[in-house]
Amino acid sequence: MKVGVFGSSHGIKGFIKVFTEGETLNSLKAPTTCTVSDPLGKTSTIEIEAIRPSGNHFLVKIKGFDTPETVVKYRGFSLLWKKEDLPKPNDGEIYTEDLIGLVIISKETKSSLGYQVAQVIDNPAHPILECKPIQGDGETVLIPFLNQFVGDWDLENQTIECIEWEQWFAL
Repeated sequence: MKVGVFGSSHGIKGFIKVFTEGETLNSLKAPTTCTVSDPLGKTSTIEIEAIRPSGNHFLVKIKGFDTPETVVKYRGFSLLWKKEDLPKPNDGEIYTEDLIGLVIISKETKSSLGYQVAQVIDNPAHPILECKPIQGDGETVLIPFLNQFVGDWDLENQTIECIEWEQWFAL
């Protein structure tokens, strides 16, 4: 499960920035071994020697990469964790990967709208749900993952509520 994305190098000792949503990396204790994925999806293992928060990101020191020139090879890579190793979400929170596959239902009528969440798109302001028809062809619908547009989700029944669904086709 993706928990962060490596950005640019930081400083002269080989630290690299990791951007993440939420508090997941606060529970990461170094030294630790993690899996990373390059932009093409090829995975490898790294050893993290140090991690510390820094503003809106974290600074990570990868073992064996001691200069900005060497660590930059990881720019754009994703930092992955096994789901069972992640901290449990708080009440009212969810990991975005858990949204994939949920069937969209109307908050007003509680009936299926024939769409499901295909992916969750990272966006600086807020995540966006990409919704595709369950069967056949049809338009892809993008819905901001905000309380004014998305209601409750039910992982047991694999559903998520959309508020005033019709507005997404009127745009």
